[in-house]
Amino acid sequence: MIEWFTVNWQYYSIAFAAIVIEVAHALWLMSLPSPERRSQGYSLLFESIEGLSYGVLLLGAIAALEGAVLAGVSILPPQQAASAWDQALKKLMDYLLGYALFERDLAITVILSPLSATVTASGMLARYAAQFLLYFCAAMLFLTRVIINYGSLMVSIGVALTSIRRTRPIGPYLVFSVLGIAALSGGLAPYVASALGQLKYSYHSGLDLFKELGGTIWGTTIRNILEDGRLLAEVATVAAVASGIGTAVAAGLSRASGGIAHMIAERIRGL
Repeated sequence: MIEWFTVNWQYYSIAFAAIVIEVAHALWLMSLPSPERRSQGYSLLFESIEGLSYGVLLLGAIAALEGAVLAGVSILPPQQAASAWDQALKKLMDYLLGYALFERDLAITVILSPLSATVTASGMLARYAAQFLLYFCAAMLFLTRVIINYGSLMVSIGVALTSIRRTRPIGPYLVFSVLGIAALSGGLAPYVASALGQLKYSYHSGLDLFKELGGTIWGTTIRNILEDGRLLAEVATVAAVASGIGTAVAAGLSRASGGIAHMIAERIRGL
């Protein structure tokens, strides 16, 4: 998953400049006669030096754990995921449009207008679930395009901020937000695309009215709409739960990465 972005190490030079300032401050404290100030200077010097390796260690840990954590999971690269979300959006818009056109055509025939209420009642679940998924797919398409255009920049800045003691809590959130969106988008996109390909109901205004009319009278169309509603509700549930879990995991990893860095530093100091 990490092959698609590149870290711009020029931002690391900003972190290096901040570390140099901290080192200079630490050396000044170490030159003071006060034992407390000198101890503070030694501590600051150690923290500044160890900060140089935090960003590299963060990326190294992600690369090392990626295979174990994502083993057996099919994840699309962001470019392919964006294309899949775009196709899902078009599929859902066509589905909702076809449903609305069928209701309209039934209503304007006057004689067949009572069937419109039946179609509306049977399609409530399918319509609500499809509308939720329409919003969800649009949101995922937007987030995927954000990481395509700015993911490398966000990771680069996050790595740089991780190396600076005062901004260290912020850096992992930038890094893991990009990786979390990439994993969620690339993992859900093929599932949603595959599920939408199983929808049974479709309608195009015109001669389809007579075909669907016969299906409505005999119950075939209603059954297809109900089955589509069950399928769309299932996909919407999976999407909502997966996004919630993905957000929680990304936030937890961001918080944990800072704690791990602090723990490693404390272990080294104890040697």
